[in-house]
Amino acid sequence: MTAKRRNLFLYLTLACFLGIIAIFIFDGYMGFYDTIYLTTGEYEQKIEPDIWMQPNPFWSASVNQGGKIYFRYEVDNRRFSEYTADVAVSVWRSQTKVSDLLSQKVSLGGFARKQLEWEVDTTGLLPGDLPQGQGYDFSVVIKMGEMERRIIVYVNPIPYPPPKLEAPRQL
Repeated sequence: MTAKRRNLFLYLTLACFLGIIAIFIFDGYMGFYDTIYLTTGEYEQKIEPDIWMQPNPFWSASVNQGGKIYFRYEVDNRRFSEYTADVAVSVWRSQTKVSDLLSQKVSLGGFARKQLEWEVDTTGLLPGDLPQGQGYDFSVVIKMGEMERRIIVYVNPIPYPPPKLEAPRQL
């Protein structure tokens, strides 16, 4: 009888330990996550999902005037149920929509992952009333269901015209 009672505490301790491990797995791993990768020039930035949990979240990036920004949006459904939502990506400047970049319905099964890609060309976003040598900014807004991600992009000005290169002389 005492041997069974001694093992009872061992089994109870083991059950509590497994319960704590299960809590960490379900709390830390399970859920819906979205990661944004943006590339300007040769520099890639990774925006992790926990950035958006902070109060007043935003992310900023910069690009040279006339350059392009390449976006990769990775959505990861780490739940048993299916997730379906509409994704809309647009460019905003001064609280006014400038253009729509992407509009797509995303449907992910349980424990599935999907990537969406698009690019922003800054040559088409240049405001007409901008003085020479001045930078400007705009926002790329990603809406997926109830979630909204806002990335502020600053466009660096070209302070002077690039120098003209002469062709090499033939000897």
